[in-house]
Amino acid sequence: MGLVEFACRAVWRSWYPSVKATGAVDRWTSVYVRDRYQCSSPLCSRRDVTPHHLRFQSHGGGHEDENVAALCSWCHLEGIHGGRIKAQPPASAIHWRFGRPGEVPLVVRGRELVSS
Repeated sequence: MGLVEFACRAVWRSWYPSVKATGAVDRWTSVYVRDRYQCSSPLCSRRDVTPHHLRFQSHGGGHEDENVAALCSWCHLEGIHGGRIKAQPPASAIHWRFGRPGEVPLVVRGRELVSS
């Protein structure tokens, strides 16, 4: 067995049970499809998306689609977790606040500018 065949079999063995059980390739497929595989931030159009819980799980947020948004790696890590962006649920009309603490924020609800 060659390296490529070994790698293919290893991936198949690790993914097949979950795909068979759930019928989905990824737990977040419905979120990615809803957000068109694009960052949900109205100021970004990147496509290297990752799921983000709008209400953090540590604060009682769950895995339901209205609490999860597709964000690019920068908006997720540097923006949200870095304190530059705040996003509040629901995912169908996210309330965004952009800016560093102490600055006048740019506020957007969904894709509509509220204040700047």
